[in-house]
Amino acid sequence: MNITRILIVAAMLMMSLPLQAARQIDEIVAVVDDDVILRSELNRALRGSPRPAGVSKKQHEDQVLEKLISNKAQQLAVKKSGVKVTEAEIDEAVAMIAAQNEITVAFLKEVLREQGQDYGELRSNIAAQLLQRNFQRQMLSSLVQVTDSEIDDYLALYGKSEKSTTVTQIHSQHILLRTGETRSNKAAKMELQEFRSRINAGESFADIARAFSDDTASALNGGDLGWLSPGVATPQFQSVMTKTPVNVVSQPFQSPFGWHILKVLERRKHQGTDTAARDAAREKIQQRKIEESVALLTRRLRQQAYVEKHLDPAE
Repeated sequence: MNITRILIVAAMLMMSLPLQAARQIDEIVAVVDDDVILRSELNRALRGSPRPAGVSKKQHEDQVLEKLISNKAQQLAVKKSGVKVTEAEIDEAVAMIAAQNEITVAFLKEVLREQGQDYGELRSNIAAQLLQRNFQRQMLSSLVQVTDSEIDDYLALYGKSEKSTTVTQIHSQHILLRTGETRSNKAAKMELQEFRSRINAGESFADIARAFSDDTASALNGGDLGWLSPGVATPQFQSVMTKTPVNVVSQPFQSPFGWHILKVLERRKHQGTDTAARDAAREKIQQRKIEESVALLTRRLRQQAYVEKHLDPAE
């Protein structure tokens, strides 16, 4: 049912019910694309968000509503993306919660039952969080990679291990096609096979990457990923990149982010630290990038969404 029809039905109900009953109908406070935010949702969010000192009631209401709108825009984007969560992922998350509390999953269910909470609802909440996580991973796949130069800079500031080792770095470029409701795995593989044939026939890999790659960050640079050390890319990507000769375009292959083809441009030996300190630095830089990228992604989805607010302008 589209928004216009919802509003028409709501108006008809208001006209047909007594005034006192009409006042009890949950009103729409915002329209976000093809969905709505109700007054009851806003009121629940307000109860869980204390008003800061110096902020008026109206300003606080606007701020909380904006957060709900951003969350709704992201939920709708997740739904449209076709990202899925498996029962195995939910089982793993439940097991982790139980382990962190030093209890079994069976005992966790018993505790929830004694507290009057539903185990199915817990799984539903976990599934929603995992959906959002998987969506963010898909959308931010290229933005959370950490280069060796970034690690070198970090260690120069916060201390570098004396131990060092030589690793083989690979300079490559790739084209990514994500799958979902609008593109199947079979379709993505066929498209990449066509791209591979065109590149092998003389077309520019960089031009095709700019035009078609779903990895928007690297697409701007013709799919160029720069120099990558072992452990930076996903195991699937690393395996193909390691086996592919220089100046050869790989066959299409799948990773958690979608389907790829890649071309290895060059290889080199790199002398650098490869210790726990370096791994810890990579993790910290990656976490910072994820947090920054998620914030940027949330703002972008909010800006792209169609939004109408229906709050009373009065204080």
